[in-house]
Amino acid sequence: MSNPYLISQISVMQKQERAEAYICSDYMALTNSMRPDDRKALCNWAFGTVAACNGASPATAVIAISYFDRFMSSNSNSAEIALADIHVGQLAFLACLVIALKVHSGFDVETDFVSNTICRDMYRADEINSMEIQVLTSLEWRLNGPTSHDFIDGFLHLARSSIDSIYLDSLTRCSKALAELAVTRYDVALQYPSSIAFTSICCALLYLETAPSVDSVTVLRCMSSVSGLNFNDYTRRLFKTMIRLMHESFSDG
Repeated sequence: MSNPYLISQISVMQKQERAEAYICSDYMALTNSMRPDDRKALCNWAFGTVAACNGASPATAVIAISYFDRFMSSNSNSAEIALADIHVGQLAFLACLVIALKVHSGFDVETDFVSNTICRDMYRADEINSMEIQVLTSLEWRLNGPTSHDFIDGFLHLARSSIDSIYLDSLTRCSKALAELAVTRYDVALQYPSSIAFTSICCALLYLETAPSVDSVTVLRCMSSVSGLNFNDYTRRLFKTMIRLMHESFSDG
């Protein structure tokens, strides 16, 4: 676990996720327009859209969803309108996805293509352009906050000596898949990304517990010593929720 640079980086990311600019509030408590199921449908659409973009990672959808939650949690007039009108809220989500594709996947996204193809003329190009600016302004152009995927990479890289290289990739992919499932659920997504990452790895370790050469106890001890997270009442509740989501997903599949 002796990687001072990575340990410092994780500490910085934890401080960043707790900064006011990155904390999300329970914005749906302020609206009857968009409900958790509406948000879940948008999240699933984002993952599907990103999957159709050759070269884009699911992490791009995770980032877009984080932009949306932060935007809707902001005190901007644009967010207030989006909270009151689901049509505007959907436009804001679209703008967040476009921004994430541009910034984190390096796509040259043409607004006309988004208007005509991705959203099938539901929104005009000028509406999309305008909403992108409103989202960026509301986020104060802070586009590089840490995500659950960043913490998963950091935690597992530090603990890699406790995991056979054959299973490290499986554990990483499983943990990230669970984190992606988590962010579609409103009651989980507003938690700190480090907590979602910690719990996703715990669930993945349980799922892969029959795999040899995975020292689960050491992995958990490593994550706890670096992040300060542990299996307290809060993470146990989150863990139980994640396990339920995992079972529901497998049942649906």
